[in-house]
Amino acid sequence: MNTITVNQNNSCHRKRKPAQLPYYRVQYDIPLGDTPSVRTCLESSGLWELVTGPLREVYYYKVYENQKRKNFCAIGWPNENGGWEIRHPRYTGCIGPKGMTFIAGKPDRLLVFTDLTDYLCWKYDHKNDFPSLLILNHPEFLPAARKRAAQFASVTVGFDRIPQNLFTNGV
Repeated sequence: MNTITVNQNNSCHRKRKPAQLPYYRVQYDIPLGDTPSVRTCLESSGLWELVTGPLREVYYYKVYENQKRKNFCAIGWPNENGGWEIRHPRYTGCIGPKGMTFIAGKPDRLLVFTDLTDYLCWKYDHKNDFPSLLILNHPEFLPAARKRAAQFASVTVGFDRIPQNLFTNGV
């Protein structure tokens, strides 16, 4: 039921409904490509060979104030704080707490990227290279990444907009 009110100019208008406050929840995740249609799509686009361990098919949903639920599926990967970094044509963001993603590899060598998609571009040209990886996921984690990078003998930065010498002083 909409309430009609009259303002100072005696014009009638409907009271606005409050903005919807959706929230997202991860329902479950499976290895990327377990769904035949997703695997076929990845194979036909030449991306199947880039599928790596942290990439998952993430099934999540959004619930509105009126308790209506809408289901989604996207590519995602977990971060260290229990959240999921989601990539979907209509939504890019984090579900749950924000955090970095660390993937263990060679213990003396670290590659740092802003996003997992930047890493995948690098991996396409370096298929047989397995350094440890640190994915920032969000720029506010740069100070924490600098501290973590200090533990490695060799650090390579794969940022496209940030100078590479940020990690050379004191690391």
